[in-house]
Order: sequence, then C-alpha cells, then structure tokens
Amino acid sequence: MASLSKVGSKIVGPISPKEFSDLSTLETKIDTAIQAVSDASATNAVLGTELITVLGNHFIVVLYQLS
Repeated sequence: MASLSKVGSKIVGPISPKEFSDLSTLETKIDTAIQAVSDASATNAVLGTELITVLGNHFIVVLYQLS
C-alpha cells in the first residue's frame, strides 16, 4: 500500500454563506490559501481542493505535495 506521508493540507474558513455567494470573495480566499502553502514541493504541487460544510459554514481544504 502506498504511503501518503508527503501530502499536506491547508484549511480555509469558515466562509459564511454570504461570502460563499460572492464569486470574487471566494476566489480571493482560495488564492490566499494556495499562496499560504509554504512547504510544498513545487509551485505546481497543489493536488486538489475539497469543500466541507459544517452548520452552514463552508471550509475549503487545499491538498498539496510536501517537499
């Protein structure tokens, strides 16, 4: 079985439903989260994003490859 020990995550949120409905605010939050990843293996190391909703608030999880 493969080891996922070289994968990191950064969580952005909470993002309120009002913020989430504004595309510009949402793009800014996602871009800020990706730029905040400082221990990635390369500038193109983002593996993906995942949206999680908890009690009406949204959180974005950014998955990336560690250096």
